[in-house]
Amino acid sequence: MLNRDEMQKLPPLLTPQELSKILGISVPFCYTLIRSKGFPSFRVGKKWIIATDKLMAWIDLQTSSDEYKHIKRV
Repeated sequence: MLNRDEMQKLPPLLTPQELSKILGISVPFCYTLIRSKGFPSFRVGKKWIIATDKLMAWIDLQTSSDEYKHIKRV
């Protein structure tokens, strides 16, 4: 899994295979995530594409959800 600085150096568009390496998850789980509501992905023909800037915003949104608000931030 990449740290935030490394993520900022990524190309603007990612494939599911690249996403799996970045997040440290399996490719099949990437496809499950990609198809989930609200995940920032789209199709070009038969290929799935993930916009890196939208992915970063989605990650920020996930970690700022109510589930995590009880955790004290430093």
